[in-house]
Amino acid sequence: MRTIEILFLTSPQFCPDETEITLLKDRYPQVSLTVVEARSYTMEQLAKAEIVVGMPRRRDLKEAKNLRWFQTPSSGVTPYVDTSLYVHKDIILTNAKGTYGRQIADHVLGMIIAFNHNLLTYYDQMKEKLWLSHWPTKDLWDSTLLIIGYGDIGSNLAMRAKAHAMRVIVVKRTPMEVPSHVDAVYTSDSLDEVLPQADYVAVCAAATPDTENLLDRKRLLLMKQGSILINVARGSLVDEIALAELLETGHIAAAGLDVTREEPLEEESPLWTLPNVLITPHASGFSLNDPHYVFSLFLENLGHYLGDGEMKNLVDFSRKY
Repeated sequence: MRTIEILFLTSPQFCPDETEITLLKDRYPQVSLTVVEARSYTMEQLAKAEIVVGMPRRRDLKEAKNLRWFQTPSSGVTPYVDTSLYVHKDIILTNAKGTYGRQIADHVLGMIIAFNHNLLTYYDQMKEKLWLSHWPTKDLWDSTLLIIGYGDIGSNLAMRAKAHAMRVIVVKRTPMEVPSHVDAVYTSDSLDEVLPQADYVAVCAAATPDTENLLDRKRLLLMKQGSILINVARGSLVDEIALAELLETGHIAAAGLDVTREEPLEEESPLWTLPNVLITPHASGFSLNDPHYVFSLFLENLGHYLGDGEMKNLVDFSRKY
């Protein structure tokens, strides 16, 4: 039986426990497993591995001479979708799509509710011991949520929004039948038409060359006066300079940003100091269960890799996701 060398690079997103390690070894005795903290691996360990799970440094991938399958613990794979990084050009690259959608959808709704109910203002007042009431700015029910991108995040968000009696409209790259928890589906060429309808716009699409600056100044101006923008996709999809200006004028009432074009966000960015902006440090997908979700996905895919089943979450290098 051929030995399969696997390298686990552990991090908060991927840190299998003893039970999971035992399960892996019992199910696949041909596996030789090395587990090391992501910042502490050696070139020798990387060179020996046929399978790597984790986030190695890009510059080190040329040393991975035996690498055949690379599983990232993240959904986004932008740093790794370049075949020139790899010794073997037929490398299998898979991501962790499907493991973060629920918690990110919760994060989006949490941001919206925080703005609607002035929770940030109340938090600031509490520090000053001020007892001062403010009317909510918006209600969720009977309002319209536009979801741009309908993958794992978008679909989970749509289900939660519909549970709050919201009208849910979706813009996605390709047509699809309208799900029960969505009111209407449009393709990307209709984005300009639907932006003015939305009280809330949630950006959930993948970062690709086609979505670069998707919400530019022109499209941000198409958003309804007083609407709220939430971005949990990638910072490259939104023109942050135009966004800051429209937040200052009040055309856009508020923005919740879990991602920015440069991460960390530059200190000089006006977004830091605008009172109607909530910034989280690319943390919307964090959950105590993240490592277990990623391990379960990997274990299922390992069975397909060693057998003849179709692996999940295969990345298309030509489409960059």
